[in-house]
Amino acid sequence: MATRREFIQGLVGGLGVAGVLSCRTTGSEGGGGAQKLPTAPTLKTSTVQLVRPSQAPSLVEAVKQVVALAGGLAFVKPGQKVLIKPAVNSTRKYPATSDPEVVMTIAKLVKEAGGEPFIADRTMFMRSTKETFHALGLDAAAKEAQCPSLPLDESPVVKVKHALAAHWSDSQIPIYRPVAEADHVINLCTPRTHKLGDFTMALKNLVGVVDGGARMGMHWPSGFKERLAELTLAVPPALVLMDGRAGFTNGGPDTGDLAQLDFLAASDDPLAIDAVGLAFLRLAGANPAISTGSIWHLPVMKRAADLNVGATASERIVLAGLAAVDEARLRTQLA
Repeated sequence: MATRREFIQGLVGGLGVAGVLSCRTTGSEGGGGAQKLPTAPTLKTSTVQLVRPSQAPSLVEAVKQVVALAGGLAFVKPGQKVLIKPAVNSTRKYPATSDPEVVMTIAKLVKEAGGEPFIADRTMFMRSTKETFHALGLDAAAKEAQCPSLPLDESPVVKVKHALAAHWSDSQIPIYRPVAEADHVINLCTPRTHKLGDFTMALKNLVGVVDGGARMGMHWPSGFKERLAELTLAVPPALVLMDGRAGFTNGGPDTGDLAQLDFLAASDDPLAIDAVGLAFLRLAGANPAISTGSIWHLPVMKRAADLNVGATASERIVLAGLAAVDEARLRTQLA
């Protein structure tokens, strides 16, 4: 079976910057997760592995522990290109953005697995990602891990067409070509509220791979939250790591009411990860936008569940690694 990159390269050949990649659905040959998403709901059960970083010798060891418990990086084959997608919405430090130590640790783990990691993102439109990488220490983290850092600002763009991307023009999501050509994507996020999108975690973190020229249009209020959920159709993660040592319970995305949460979470399911992140924020006293009613009624969560990108109900999320009393408290907020 072809890798995600080989499948996309075959589609892109001769199309150039404006090429359109057609994502196939159930039963397709080759391709990555985006080509395999079903068009009808299935009953998916997902495990979210959790560790308490305060109980680990160091942040590096906590990251290694949660990744190993979540199954490690066995999906990485020698020579495969692995995009490490941090949260880089501004020059403000963690938890507004990804901690460079976490990014560096993941990059080193990918190299140990035989892969070729690269750290890539596009910060808020009208801002320089190169300058943002430098301010956050992500270029230094890449240098320490001996891997490239790639500000996507000037990268070519391709349009990924998916029949289920109903809230994007012509069902086409414009993303940067290096992202489309990666064999795997590792999504690094933090738990934060967001003034426009309600929250920003794994699902919304993918905004950073969308063509900067399309950002203004995608933020248009009508369909904005649904478009956020549909991004995973084009960029399905092989692994999501949420650095939940701290987060924002109000405000966001780059400033807000800070809460100490003390968790790291890992899974291949971005919807389940976001559900867990929301539950932790609710326990910490999050704003009414995300703490009132069921988390599954939030527009981003509802649309992602409709798309079947992950576990679609709380009872289908297995929580691993928490003490029984902590799991019981968290489940009160997963409803």
